[in-house]
Amino acid sequence: MKENDSYDTLEVGHYCEKRDPYLAYIAYERGANDDELIRITNENSMYKYQARYLLKRSDLNLWNKVLSEENIHRRQLIDQVVGTAVPELTDPEPVSLTVKAFMDNGLTLELVELLEKIILEPSPFNDNPSLQGLLLLTAIKVEPTKVSSYIEKLDQFDPNEIGTLCTEAGLHEEAFEIYDKNKLHSQALKVLVEDILSLDRGETYAEKIGESQLWSQLGAAQLDGLRIPEAIDSYIKAGDASNFESVIDIADSAGKFEELIKFLLMAREHYKEPKIDGEIIVAYAELGKLNEIESFLNGSNVADLNEVGDKLYDRKDYKAAKLLYSSVSNYSKLASTLVFLDDYQSAVECARKASNTKVWKQVNDACLEHKEFRLAQICGLNLIVHAEELSELVEKYESEGYFDQLISLFEAGLGLERAHMGMFTELAILYTKYNPSKTLEHLKLFWSRINIPKVIRATETAHLWPELIFLYAHYDEWDNAA
Repeated sequence: MKENDSYDTLEVGHYCEKRDPYLAYIAYERGANDDELIRITNENSMYKYQARYLLKRSDLNLWNKVLSEENIHRRQLIDQVVGTAVPELTDPEPVSLTVKAFMDNGLTLELVELLEKIILEPSPFNDNPSLQGLLLLTAIKVEPTKVSSYIEKLDQFDPNEIGTLCTEAGLHEEAFEIYDKNKLHSQALKVLVEDILSLDRGETYAEKIGESQLWSQLGAAQLDGLRIPEAIDSYIKAGDASNFESVIDIADSAGKFEELIKFLLMAREHYKEPKIDGEIIVAYAELGKLNEIESFLNGSNVADLNEVGDKLYDRKDYKAAKLLYSSVSNYSKLASTLVFLDDYQSAVECARKASNTKVWKQVNDACLEHKEFRLAQICGLNLIVHAEELSELVEKYESEGYFDQLISLFEAGLGLERAHMGMFTELAILYTKYNPSKTLEHLKLFWSRINIPKVIRATETAHLWPELIFLYAHYDEWDNAA
């Protein structure tokens, strides 16, 4: 019956059904009489033969028919497919079609059983990458508790693909196992620090593997987690200073200057950057290490010293700022800095070198505030020669009640080469207010160098009649003089 093809398989099969169902199976198999073969094997519990026939036939429509939920024999058939028929095969094509049929019919748990049978037990398909990947993919979806054991046993799947799927499914430990097993250390560390969120395990892993790239990767994660000393330590172990801008900004904000200096000294070996050298100075300043700053400034560096000095000045670290401004001869800023250090004599000397009105005003204000009148006068003499500065300067002295010092300042200024009408006029007005006895003498000496109308108003206010008559007479207003 197996060899002869000259008989009617349907007729012979029907004849044999009651006598010997196996002979009927042979006839129907010979004629590919699908419906009859399925029926006779179901009626006689010949599921093993049906399974073998389905695999041999490899017809997806037929598979869909027997795997339908409406088939009451489906479970028994699946058991035979998994337990007997598939393990007997050596050809991968029928197996692939069977797998597809199981997937098409939503038999995920049964598919896991099938794949376990052909992959985990000795068979020609043990090392098939596609089937191993499919087993893991299916387990991730329906049997996540089995994934870890599969990872341990299998080694022919695509670790990048399956690792990604594990991560997406929340199986982070399994993803780590995959990457670690396949020596994908960077991905393994990424899972530890970004998905499992364990920087401690990440550090242990980096120590175990000992690759500089991992230390850099760990350092970035630790920095994001604001574990600044640990991050700096990791970067130093990696010898990697490429992320120096973020390290500087975060460590500076957190006040981790001791650790930052270690990092910056390492960074200097790799980069010549103004920000690196500048931050070394700032860190030394924050730690009060002025001697180290002086040594650093005496050596070769690329720091923008004016910018760093301004930063320290804004932070009120005037001693350190003084060192930087001195090194670049920035006398304007140095004078301002010395004021805050109460070194007024030096501040005046620097203001003289800076020759800047704004600096003179600042130093003058500081000297007045601390009653350093001699030094204040030196500053004032450099201000009163500018007519536009007179009113503000006079108001400052008057508001503090320093009338005698103000008069002395203007008296000293009359002999200056740059003395102008405003100075003579202002002194005349000051005499009318605070020392009337000197007014007339001053007017007789300098009436031609004063603004007479302005002084007339002052003398009227002070009721200084002889002086007023003198001014009217020299202003050719004889009627008013009379």
